[in-house]
This record gives sequence, C-alpha cells and structure tokens, in this order.
Amino acid sequence: MAPSYVFAQRTPYADMAAVGGDVGVFIPRDDFLSTGLNLEGFYEYYMTSRTSIRLGVGWMNPKFDHDAEDGFRYVRVGGDIVRNWEGGTIHPFVGAGLGVYFIQERDNGQNFGDSHTKLGGNIFGGLEFFTSDSVSVKGEARYHLIDNINGLNPDGLALTIGLKKYF
Repeated sequence: MAPSYVFAQRTPYADMAAVGGDVGVFIPRDDFLSTGLNLEGFYEYYMTSRTSIRLGVGWMNPKFDHDAEDGFRYVRVGGDIVRNWEGGTIHPFVGAGLGVYFIQERDNGQNFGDSHTKLGGNIFGGLEFFTSDSVSVKGEARYHLIDNINGLNPDGLALTIGLKKYF
C-alpha cells in the first residue's frame, strides 16, 4: 500500500499543469550583436508524468556591440514538447519546439526600420530542483534557430533560471 501512495504523490503526474517564469541572458551567434537580457513566461501541461507541452512567450534584447542603446528586440511565441526524468528532488529535462519570432531593430531605445516575423525552432535542456511538492527552481539552456534577416544571423543561446509552480 505504501508504494502506491508514494507514487500517487509524485510531481509531476498526468493531467497536471504548471506556470513559470525565467530570467537570464541571450547570447547571440552573430558577432555583430552582444549579450542581452532574456525573459520567459510559460504554461505547461503534462500529458503523462514524463511528457509535457509547454506554451510560452519570450523576450530577448541582444545589443549591437558599438552602442548599448541599439540592437534588436525579439518576441517569441511558441510551443515545445518536453521530456523529463525522475531523479528524486532533481529532474533533468530536454525538449524542442517551434515558434514565431517577432524581431524589431532598435535605435536609441526606439523601434527602427522594418519589423520581421520569422519562423524558428529551439532545442533545450536543463534541471529542475523541487523545493516543495508544488514549486521548483529550474535552470535551462535553450538554443534558438531563427531564419536570417538581411544577412544577419539572429540565432543564439539563452541561459536562464526561473521558478515553476505546479497545480
């Protein structure tokens, strides 16, 4: 009887959901850009205890090397498939997804030039550390693969840390 009780209390489980947010840095691949802030928010639904669908919105702000006020603003709206493994209080995870990236060049903090809507994909992995039955702290590395813009390669690596609340 005890093993089934323990299994029933394991987080996450099928039909469970979670919301969360991450903060970190976006490191662009193109040498013309430099590291900028990265913010993410998401909703995650668990189809099984190990497989989930994550819907999210992200904001990235890589800068031009020559001026801290100039650069790009990326907004990503996307969906991911996530696979996690049981590890006690630590759950490693990997995933991949697709998204639409809205990219706007910035000059002196203002929108400049044309905005671009690009299809992109991402692959990611990380660790989730459970601080309680319904809250975890997670660290994630995510590589964004985005269609080029007029010879500029907007791909890059996002390194984030965040909180996740299960319900």
